[in-house]
Amino acid sequence: MAKIDFGHKVQLVHINIRNNPAHCCSVEKEVDGNPWYYDIKNFIQNQTYPMEASKIDKKTLRRLAMDFYLDGEILYKKSSDETLLRCLDEFEAKSALREVHEGICSTHANGHVMARKI
Repeated sequence: MAKIDFGHKVQLVHINIRNNPAHCCSVEKEVDGNPWYYDIKNFIQNQTYPMEASKIDKKTLRRLAMDFYLDGEILYKKSSDETLLRCLDEFEAKSALREVHEGICSTHANGHVMARKI
């Protein structure tokens, strides 16, 4: 504890400096071999649910599918401002992140700017 004017006590701030970045091109591994949006895309295309889906899972899938748009084989998510955001699988996401960081978009101010470029 450190004393400051008027006798108030303030907790010290501890800052740890790391040699490596906390995350870089962080994309989760697809456990079952299907992209994260597989069930949503399948529901929109065929109106079918996954075999193991419970009643609550089916309701959630229907609700989630309302925010997506399918154009041929490409799935898009509708953002709040009606912009269509393309859904990417693990390989496409890593490729897009690599291009933004190392390619023509190498300079960016923060995460929001980088997301806009992607």
